[in-house]
Amino acid sequence: MNAYRRYQQTQPDTGWTRMDLLLALYDKALEHLDRAEAALGAGDTSGAVARVSKTQHIIMALADGVRVEVNPEVNTNILRLYEFAVTTLSKPTVESVASARKILRTLREGFEAVRVEANELERAGKVAAMQSGQLVAATA
Repeated sequence: MNAYRRYQQTQPDTGWTRMDLLLALYDKALEHLDRAEAALGAGDTSGAVARVSKTQHIIMALADGVRVEVNPEVNTNILRLYEFAVTTLSKPTVESVASARKILRTLREGFEAVRVEANELERAGKVAAMQSGQLVAATA
């Protein structure tokens, strides 16, 4: 048995659902944007660029998880919002950070509104449960 398999077997179930992970990613992206804005306010452009870059990576990971075929109209619009946010952040300014934050906060609020139902569906087996390997890959 390889070391990774042994490690997986010794780790407790995190209890994380897909929705929990999604919301955590939004929270982390918003945290990076807050820190980017603070860095810009302090004149630390390189610090802001680092935070914005991390935010862009999170947004791209979120976009990678969107399955357009499940709901073409809604999911295409979500992808467009992600694309706009990433593009807007290509030049880190207080305004671009605020625009991206507004998009991510609005999307997060929408997902938060269906959190309980989504978690119940996942725990009932109607939605595939999050595998621990997926959790590690998504948060790495």
